[in-house]
Amino acid sequence: MSHKKQSAIRKSENSAPHYTKRWDGGVEVNTGLAPIQDVRFLCAAINYPYMFENPLGDLTIERNWSAAFTLTCMEIDAFLGQYKRGFCWRQLDIEDGQPHWYWSLGQDYDHQVLVAELATLPSAVIVMSASDPKDELRNAIRALVATGMRRAKFFSQEASNAGAMQ
Repeated sequence: MSHKKQSAIRKSENSAPHYTKRWDGGVEVNTGLAPIQDVRFLCAAINYPYMFENPLGDLTIERNWSAAFTLTCMEIDAFLGQYKRGFCWRQLDIEDGQPHWYWSLGQDYDHQVLVAELATLPSAVIVMSASDPKDELRNAIRALVATGMRRAKFFSQEASNAGAMQ
């Protein structure tokens, strides 16, 4: 390669903008900090892929909620043990700055609604799942998710307080 071409390449390399790559919660970013991130790029999604198989909507959280969300995934996975019971996140949403995390269990754990159409008085009966007739599993997961959302709110408040102090 000629000296002129080498010199031109060096000049163009030197004038090109340089981006520092860093890892932020499992997502490689070039510059700045994205305030919202897709959780499928977090370590939780890599460690617990079954939780992210069938979303119905977005799976996004605020960046400062990633520790709370990852901890919630760890707790749910430990609680479920070997048999994951079809657990998956359906939608993770941010409404008015608050976390809203929706999940479901497999079909074996769904409740059924039986509608009796009588001529005089129609009625509906909810039949509990045979796999979890007392809703113990569902209530335990509901409690873990509620705790995770409270953690996320706390981390969000702490982050905004730290920003205000600077």
